[in-house]
Amino acid sequence: MIGLILAAGRGTRMSPYTDAVPKEILPVADKPVIEYCLRYLGAAGVERIFVVLSNHKSPLIEYIKDGSWLNVHVAYLFQDMRLGTGTAKAVETAKPWVNEDFVVLYGDAFFHPGEFAGDMIRFHSEKGPSVTVGLYRVADPRAFGIAKISGDGVLSDLIERPRLGEVKGFEDDGFYLANSGPLVFKPEVFDYIEKTRPSPNGEYWITDTIRIMLREGCPALGYRIPRDVFWRDVGTPVARLEAEEYALRNMKNFNKGSKRHERKV
Repeated sequence: MIGLILAAGRGTRMSPYTDAVPKEILPVADKPVIEYCLRYLGAAGVERIFVVLSNHKSPLIEYIKDGSWLNVHVAYLFQDMRLGTGTAKAVETAKPWVNEDFVVLYGDAFFHPGEFAGDMIRFHSEKGPSVTVGLYRVADPRAFGIAKISGDGVLSDLIERPRLGEVKGFEDDGFYLANSGPLVFKPEVFDYIEKTRPSPNGEYWITDTIRIMLREGCPALGYRIPRDVFWRDVGTPVARLEAEEYALRNMKNFNKGSKRHERKV
């Protein structure tokens, strides 16, 4: 299994902080957000990881380097925004380098605890679908990609940033299931990215790619992230403060049993 961390976005919602550093390197507790992603992948047995970057993201390379200080092997891919923006185009950068199943994490997604990543990868490997989508319960669906799944986890629809009327019947025990990542794909996803058209805002969304896969009969599953896991997309100041407040309340759990690695300089 190969890991792919998407970190090419400019992070304009976090300005002026992101005028100085990439949003993925902003800390929650004592680590940059992207470091949690790298650690969780490494703990899940994913040792070969690509990080997708764009212009102005060199501080990430300077911080992560080759990843050896985290016992993983990191290489970098460049997303040329002139060829299209969005998560589908970010995933597409890995096409020449990936010929096996791979797991995608958003570089600005903060999870804690993160042991579920290994469980999700095993779930995907055992079931063998074309795609497995990590799903997190949210009360308001409008800012996320919202999934509709059956009781046995079969994914039947996925709508990006829906209006409330568009997701009637999507409720799951009074909540909605948001595509928070991770995502696990078979390499055939690249064929469907080629069929993906721009969204209304001009970006190419991986959720639209997954919808095409569903329409064409590709087997797809949703994986419910355990309820004791905390998740925030820390691409906004409010969400990052919520993550920091969670971290401060649970600092003992952050440090317990966590062996810190020395970074090479």
